Amino acid sequence: METGSHYIKDFFTSLDVTTNELLQIISSAEASTINRIPFKGSWTVAQLVEHVTKSNKAISQALEMNGNNALRNPEARVPELKAMFLDFSSKFNSPEFIRPKKDIYEKDRLITELRKSSNELKELRSSSNLSDIISLPAFGEITKLELLHFVLYHTCRHVHQLKNILKQLKETLYINMGNPPG
Repeated sequence: METGSHYIKDFFTSLDVTTNELLQIISSAEASTINRIPFKGSWTVAQLVEHVTKSNKAISQALEMNGNNALRNPEARVPELKAMFLDFSSKFNSPEFIRPKKDIYEKDRLITELRKSSNELKELRSSSNLSDIISLPAFGEITKLELLHFVLYHTCRHVHQLKNILKQLKETLYINMGNPPG
């Protein structure tokens, strides 16, 4: 893959667009529905957003770590991460440290925290040596550029899930009101 400045600029744009989509979706969600469980085994809208926020914060900490210049293509694991996180048919168990802890959340605070975690990533991506490689328990050896690709694919995955959750909540609401979903 091309790692020039034009490629990085386009990649950062994709990351920003996906993050903004997540923020737009949560912003437009009804405050009365964000804490409702849409179906058995699912997180609520609010829990999903807290999970993404916690993940962003963990990646920010990783971007601040000292690393070594990668002796391999700094994007070698990107196809693996993309295939894993954009396979919507597979289900993952979140690591404990980024699981949501609460049952009830306040929408404005959730959005503020998500925006803050996203802005921190944005600042760090510009000041980090993205070809540095670090070792993390959840990933093993990974470059900072690969971590940012993880953020993109992880956020895409949760945008997809969030849309499904909101659709399910809407259908449930209409059915409970005696109206067909529209």
